Amino acid sequence: MEILHGFTITEETLTIMFGMLMGLAGGILISLGYIAANKEKKFSKNFVITIILIPVIMSVIIPFIATDLKKTLSLAGVFALVRFRSIPGDSKDILYVFFAAAAGLMIGLGEYFLGFVMIVLISVIFVLISRNWKVNNKQILKITIPEDMNYKDVFTDLFEKYLTKWGIKNVKTSNMGTLFTISYWVEPKKDIDTKVFIDELRTRNGNLNIIIENPDDMLAPVL
Repeated sequence: MEILHGFTITEETLTIMFGMLMGLAGGILISLGYIAANKEKKFSKNFVITIILIPVIMSVIIPFIATDLKKTLSLAGVFALVRFRSIPGDSKDILYVFFAAAAGLMIGLGEYFLGFVMIVLISVIFVLISRNWKVNNKQILKITIPEDMNYKDVFTDLFEKYLTKWGIKNVKTSNMGTLFTISYWVEPKKDIDTKVFIDELRTRNGNLNIIIENPDDMLAPVL
């Protein structure tokens, strides 16, 4: 069929367009599984858009290079890693990018049924594990104190008020030995007011530095 002086729609073109729609549907299913698995946690909307569009892009390109397996796998790796060149992601996010790339690869090769079976199965498994696997809500609390302060008991009453568990991870000196920085493993009580907790700690340590970190978001081990 002739369209606009020379543009034609061939059977191959229709197949690729259908693959794009299937890729979009697959990406939406994957993103819904990701959102359901992270319902009680923060997640990036941009990342959700990323995993929606990866299968669409893959389903367009794969038919053109499907006869060369090396090029196909290399391209899948490029799409899977491109997000993480500038934005750090945890292992779960990396898994989802590879998941979206694999789904787009299968759809691009025309394996629609198998691709959607994989999408549904892996999404359901991930949601069930994420919702039912109990994990420790541990954080790292760093408190800087003057060298003449006894850190062993000075914060105990505040820890009992705001934390369920705590323990010293390490202690190091700074500022030519005039300050100590104590790192604690802590597990906050549910629904505490973190600002109030920090304000009360500041009244004890002379308004020196206090840092609370989530180990899952860190790029390197805490020293």
